[in-house]
Amino acid sequence: MAKIKSFRAIRYSKEIITNFICPPYDVINSEEKVNLQKLSQSNIVNVELPDSRDNKNKYQNAAELFQLWQDEGILKRDEMHALYFYEQIFEDHGIKMTRRGFFASLKLEDPHSDRASIKSHERTLVKPRVDRLSLLKSTKANISPIFGLFDDEDYTVVDTCKKIVRRTPSAIAKDKEGIFHKLWVVADEAISKTLEKYLADKKIFIADGHHRYEAAWNYLQEKKEKDKTYSVDKEYNYVLAYLCPMEDPGISIWPMHRIIEEPKDLESNIEKYFDVHLAKDFQRFSKKEVQPLMIFKNSKFRVLTIKKDTLLKKFMPDKGKAYRNLAVSVLHHILIPNINASELTYVKDDKEAVLLARKTGRIAIIVPAMPVESLKTISLNNEMMPQKSAYFYPKLATGIVIASIR
Repeated sequence: MAKIKSFRAIRYSKEIITNFICPPYDVINSEEKVNLQKLSQSNIVNVELPDSRDNKNKYQNAAELFQLWQDEGILKRDEMHALYFYEQIFEDHGIKMTRRGFFASLKLEDPHSDRASIKSHERTLVKPRVDRLSLLKSTKANISPIFGLFDDEDYTVVDTCKKIVRRTPSAIAKDKEGIFHKLWVVADEAISKTLEKYLADKKIFIADGHHRYEAAWNYLQEKKEKDKTYSVDKEYNYVLAYLCPMEDPGISIWPMHRIIEEPKDLESNIEKYFDVHLAKDFQRFSKKEVQPLMIFKNSKFRVLTIKKDTLLKKFMPDKGKAYRNLAVSVLHHILIPNINASELTYVKDDKEAVLLARKTGRIAIIVPAMPVESLKTISLNNEMMPQKSAYFYPKLATGIVIASIR
């Protein structure tokens, strides 16, 4: 049973917040971080991806900045509980799209339980889990949200969002990629109760933010042990979540390509398990049930398709069909099974992947995007995909709403 509720968000006090928002921590490189800091000394990147200074570690510094901005009125906490409706207007490969959903507090459930109504689909790594937990403990706030999808077969939430966005937004921004962000603060108890009831029998599928979710769960376990006044109503029982219907027309999933040093068994694995095709065949094979791979090596492209479907069951005997048919599954279980995730470089643009492979003398592996239906099926089967199996575009803005977890 997924439980959501309205909350009192901490937000920037200005209506135009272009200079204050940033992308999530895991997609910000050092150059972009500097550029965001130049926009404003109060840009949320200083808290989301903090620096150490004045003999204080980066998490202490983040906490002090976050509190200082609240003391100075740069950030303010809303007086009333609300749901926060959010619209992003963007271009996806030349096509104008709009994605709509809302922010709410989502009750945490054990991410490792098969019976949980909040379903993960991707494995996490220790280092970012520890990093996000450290930030939570210092700031006592969800600085950025998780991204959850849910079934909205009768378009209840889709239609609600359409009505809300006719109003004047409470905050707006336009980022460097030209994406428009709009936020509506909806302190309407009837709407909150309707959506709470509607989502109560839904599954929430985590699209993005697996590390943030697990960090929030681990923080809750620590608080249960240490907080002598613990109760189920305390804010840290919940996590800030952006919730979006799967039926929303703005859902866009991009693939995450890989760049690696050539494994010693690459060519032998290709010869044993794959048929090889020309590069021009990639799009055609991408429409088939079992996704292809495309290898860039020594300035040449090859498209690979599995020789026999029985190989999928042989190498992934404990996985369902939706999992086995994905290119990233074939890649990590059959083509490069002995490569650790830490040895890979992930790039969402295929041209960028090829350029990086040329520059570094490595190989690029191009994969098709994961269908949203596959994510749902894999999550319901309680299976975990390899890291970076999907890239939901665009990313949510960090800093547009923040949730206290005291």
